[in-house]
Amino acid sequence: MTFIYPTDSNKAHPLPLSPEYKSSIKRAPNKPLIPMRHTLSELTGPVYGHETVREGDNDLTTQHVGEPIGERIIVHGHVRDEDGRGVPNSLVEIWQANACGRYVHVRDQHPAPLDPNFTGAGRTVSDADGYYRFVTIKPGAYPWGNHHNAWRPAHIHLSVFGHSFVTRLVTQMYFP
Repeated sequence: MTFIYPTDSNKAHPLPLSPEYKSSIKRAPNKPLIPMRHTLSELTGPVYGHETVREGDNDLTTQHVGEPIGERIIVHGHVRDEDGRGVPNSLVEIWQANACGRYVHVRDQHPAPLDPNFTGAGRTVSDADGYYRFVTIKPGAYPWGNHHNAWRPAHIHLSVFGHSFVTRLVTQMYFP
């Protein structure tokens, strides 16, 4: 297992700890990462959700009676292993705010309107080449409590499950 942190030669990402960005103070690692090998039960244990993925779960614009508000976009790509080979049958899930920057969640108290035709969650399984595809709308930014007038940029959360439940990656895709 390899962990890559930015160096002088790799400035693609900010350092994990940026004190001016309050969230990083609690979230940034303060000790070296320790890779741990998975046990056999972790690698062969249950994988949740693959059998419940239905036709159309990957199209977030057709999950309700009406059309959602917002710019339609296609989010697609390939799930690949460390050697660049496509990983078939990977469960890929997305969740996001609506075009106004509001999640369908009880804890989201942002005063932006909810869209009755957009739930903001979808799922699919990668094909034989590891390819996945979603149809959705471009999410909006929303207020974030890091500093006065801070806004979290538009983004979509992605969850990718490998061959077992413990081989899950959760990440985010941002827009320019």
